Amino acid sequence: MSEVILYRKEGHVATITLNRPEALNAITVEMIEELTAVLSVAGGDEEIRVLLLTGSGRAFCVGADILQLKRWTEDSRLRERFRLGAPEMFRLLQEFRRPIIAAVNGVAAAGGFELCCLADIVVAVEEAMIGDAHANYVGFGPVSAVMAARMMPRKLACELLFTGEMWSARRLELAGFVNRVVPSDQLMAVANRLAERIASKPPLALAAAKGLMRQLDQLEPRALLAEAFACAERMFESEDFGEGLRAFEEHRPPAFKGM
Repeated sequence: MSEVILYRKEGHVATITLNRPEALNAITVEMIEELTAVLSVAGGDEEIRVLLLTGSGRAFCVGADILQLKRWTEDSRLRERFRLGAPEMFRLLQEFRRPIIAAVNGVAAAGGFELCCLADIVVAVEEAMIGDAHANYVGFGPVSAVMAARMMPRKLACELLFTGEMWSARRLELAGFVNRVVPSDQLMAVANRLAERIASKPPLALAAAKGLMRQLDQLEPRALLAEAFACAERMFESEDFGEGLRAFEEHRPPAFKGM
């Protein structure tokens, strides 16, 4: 693995860092392929209960590397790698079974905004500017068009996407897109504490809850509610369920195993 994607696993928390600070973490085809590989590894690791996604330097991610995009007209193979790779990378994020936290350390535009759209929780620094921005230069972002209105009120999502504007983390906190806004020197501490707190909860139950929420727009309420009760019943048979009851009775923190 090269230095443009950093991967660290500590306990039950995995951290992926986009690491092209000199280019504001602009995404290249190579980064897409490496991030896809890392997501595949993390997705198959049953020890991981939370995925933390962040960037290095002063930006979270400004989207696709425009300089590389300009080479598409000259290199059809490069364009084909992007055409195949980007949907797969975003698919792995969308289908990741465990909670995803985006720790937004600076500007998050275009593809960076789309990464936030696929996170379950967004923690951002006070100075972060966040927006789709595709409309300013390259049309629209496929993930933004599909997911933004699910993450925030539709009319606000329309304004953000149609104008190409960048909004402050505070404004997007009010819109419900950002969960917490923190000072820059506290970002990773807050994000890691949140990740560790989530990782201490029963992983099977959290995966089931996330899966149900993902189906909100796919199933009608009666069918989804029936599926929710079926999932809950399966949880009753898990070892973690029994551990939770014992811990409650014994007045101690539960030690969940994901079984």
